[in-house]
Amino acid sequence: MQKDLDLSFLFSPRSVAVVGGSTGMAPYFLTDLINKGFEGRVYSVNPNKNELVGLKCYPTLRDISEPVDHVIVAISARLVPPLLMECAAKNVKACTIFSAGFSELGTEEGRRLEKEIVDISGKNGLRIIGPNCMGIYCPSTGLHFSADLQEKSGSLGLICQSGTVATYLSRAAPLRGACINKAVSYGNACDINESDLLEHYTQDSDIEVIAAYIEGVKDGKRFLEALKKAARTKPTIVLKGGKTEAGIATAASHTGALSSSIQVWNAIMRQSGAIPADHLDQLIDLSLLFLCTPPCVGRRIVMVGLGGGVSVLASDAFETYGFSFPDLSEQIKAGLLRFSSAPGSIFKNPVDTAIAFKNPDAMEDVLRMLNDWNEVDLLLLHHGYDIPGGGRAQLSTAIGKMIDATSVISKPAALVLYCAADPESYQASVQDQQKGWAGGIPSFASMESAAAALDKFVWYHQRKARHHGPASSN
Repeated sequence: MQKDLDLSFLFSPRSVAVVGGSTGMAPYFLTDLINKGFEGRVYSVNPNKNELVGLKCYPTLRDISEPVDHVIVAISARLVPPLLMECAAKNVKACTIFSAGFSELGTEEGRRLEKEIVDISGKNGLRIIGPNCMGIYCPSTGLHFSADLQEKSGSLGLICQSGTVATYLSRAAPLRGACINKAVSYGNACDINESDLLEHYTQDSDIEVIAAYIEGVKDGKRFLEALKKAARTKPTIVLKGGKTEAGIATAASHTGALSSSIQVWNAIMRQSGAIPADHLDQLIDLSLLFLCTPPCVGRRIVMVGLGGGVSVLASDAFETYGFSFPDLSEQIKAGLLRFSSAPGSIFKNPVDTAIAFKNPDAMEDVLRMLNDWNEVDLLLLHHGYDIPGGGRAQLSTAIGKMIDATSVISKPAALVLYCAADPESYQASVQDQQKGWAGGIPSFASMESAAAALDKFVWYHQRKARHHGPASSN
């Protein structure tokens, strides 16, 4: 039977049934659907219970008289094939198979069971996510695979082979400002795979940036074409899991993924124009940059902030990645002198606010002046939480004034908030990061992470300008 190639239906089912026991994941999936705003019908299927989390339990899918669009499967692997036959008989459109115990085991029985569910899927037009996965997170329709995920919908599309990685990114990215539109943990990818999801996200107008964690691909040629099209259409960031012999072996036992050599993978990334991420947090760094920062094709930076040592480290980090700090013009120096607390101060780039300004209220005027300077492409602001020379309240006020002042910046800009060394300052840094991205300024926890992400951000826009003409604002 022909399968539905348009995957839109996955993210907006009219009804969902969860099949599983009372001690596994089934109660959690049911609770998430009930509490997270899913507007469709929710059913529990369990032959051994009368009710689960307040819902009536049906002995089988056949006992549900209404149509069921999507089934979440949380039962032992050997019971999955007969359940899928029930799904086919009931005209279920798709199943998320949370259950593990298939090809990732590397056993003959695991491979046999996976082949059986693939055969059932193919013969009946039933789409499968998984097995061995978390499934779908789509806040706009109330689909969640973890209770603590945000209900606010954004513009980031996540593709994750790993359920743990999908859960972490779905929690951490929105805290930084990269809110999720859709996320899929697809596990062993026996049916719906990375290429299917890339193709869908590419044409999904609600998704502005694609971020993916991939351990292996099912069809290299198709994947390359899907990745090329995605990267031409919108920023597409990819983190490869399984780059070393140890990583490849672990990926095979994790999701049954067959990883290509790192040389082949690097060639795919170069040809496609996708942006390679080096680690999970950089995947978030890059997603945030592309979601809230105007395009930037230049590498001239002016930096403003507190701390000489931090400025030295920033200079090292950014110059390592090919950025430069142009000398301030005489006009800029004269303008800064108006705000100086010490007549005769000498200003350089980076600009140290410890000696530069009479009060934090001057920051907006200073940033407006630097923003209008045509010898700079990018503004970088920084401040610390646990630094000498000020109490917690004073530091918090200064950081707040700096973030407020970023409202006058039209050029690409970033904020580095560092030295959050205790729980109180860490919590303050999280709140300030959220305040920053709400105003369109991405923030980072270190100069190194900011430099590494901005390097790839500028590279992407330089490449796009060469191939497609000058960059325009997001």
